Amino acid sequence: KVEKKLKAKGAKVVRLKTEDTNYGLHERTSLARQNNADLFISIHNNSTDDPTAVGTEAYYFTPFSQPLAKSVSKRVAKYWENSIYKDEKSRNRGAKSSRFAVTLQQDFPSILLEVCFVSNKFEHTMIKESTHQNGVANAIVKGIEDYFNRSTLPSKPDTSTNSAAAS
Repeated sequence: KVEKKLKAKGAKVVRLKTEDTNYGLHERTSLARQNNADLFISIHNNSTDDPTAVGTEAYYFTPFSQPLAKSVSKRVAKYWENSIYKDEKSRNRGAKSSRFAVTLQQDFPSILLEVCFVSNKFEHTMIKESTHQNGVANAIVKGIEDYFNRSTLPSKPDTSTNSAAAS
């Protein structure tokens, strides 16, 4: 659903069909690099032994990935807050530093997004509904748009040989 929505906005999307092909974790970001990606998002549903855990969170490693993690996590949590819970209580578990294989990417912002807890019966039931899948997909796309619109800074670190440092 995210792929379709991004393409409708003119984005070139490379989606790994993980439902029918097994990709190694490092292979995933390698394929993104080969396709000259501007960013990488690995989308998941979270799970824990605590059946009361709720919310969304996004993991990042590099400092330049943190704004993307914050933006997407904020938008997805806002969707859950406004459409499901409606109690004005935040479900944003935030952007968190990690060393997950898919977040270690140095060539472009990369995050691992946990959209909800499937170990929580309520969130598990909600994410199975097409309406909420669409709502979460819209929130992810808005989070990406927020990220790109946040400033005039480039979306990738400057690796050109024309840059110089002085001390």
